Amino acid sequence: MFAPKKELGQNFLSDPEIATSMISGLDITAGNDVIEIGPGRGFLTEQLAKKAVAEEFDFYAVELDKRFYEHLQRTFVDNPNVHIVNANILDFLPKYTKPENKSVKILGSLPYYITSPIVHQIIRMAVSQPDECVLLIQKEVAEKIVAPAPDSSYMSVFVQTFFEVTYLFTIPREKFSPVPQVDGGVIKLVKRSELGKEFGVDLTREFVTKYEGFLHKAFKNPRKMMNKPFSQEELDRAGISASLRPQNLNWKEWLNFYLKF
Repeated sequence: MFAPKKELGQNFLSDPEIATSMISGLDITAGNDVIEIGPGRGFLTEQLAKKAVAEEFDFYAVELDKRFYEHLQRTFVDNPNVHIVNANILDFLPKYTKPENKSVKILGSLPYYITSPIVHQIIRMAVSQPDECVLLIQKEVAEKIVAPAPDSSYMSVFVQTFFEVTYLFTIPREKFSPVPQVDGGVIKLVKRSELGKEFGVDLTREFVTKYEGFLHKAFKNPRKMMNKPFSQEELDRAGISASLRPQNLNWKEWLNFYLKF
């Protein structure tokens, strides 16, 4: 099999039980669209392909490395439910449009160095956002994303605004080939249904982009008090104490603040 490319952050899983556990984390049913990010050697892909036939859903495996793309094409050429796509996932997701009345699920072992850009692109899908994701990322980043207030960060607030986030399990670095310097963490994202009902949010790409910019401003100096990035008038309007720091607010408080900003 082809050697991993360091410049693409390729570290491949070597334990089939992990693949089974990750796939089991998604509630996949007939008629879904399932997107796999970076299938590589096809460790997850093989199990998903069998499931796609048995449960009748469309499965898109998006692979940038042409070597693996061609190998996967040959492997699954006779499976009409499996679509192997040669593309950068950062380009694929913005162009993907969720079919009407379909539920979308995303699964992937993300290259650690582009975890943040990929998660951002998932959120920027807006109305086409997946209903569920199971993502294998660097353990430290996974723990940061699931952290609640008073340990909020830009990343945790941004992700938790749009998804309920659960830390599923840790994967020791020895379960990868080649062995990375850090352990992996698997998180599950479930799309929030209350944004429109409870907060009146119209989930558009414009909304996501503006909210993202608002949070960047707020967390630019996360250790400074709230009266540094915001005026007293802005804080009073949202009922937020100037003595708090960005990490003290949870996603609901940040979203309410933004809607009154």
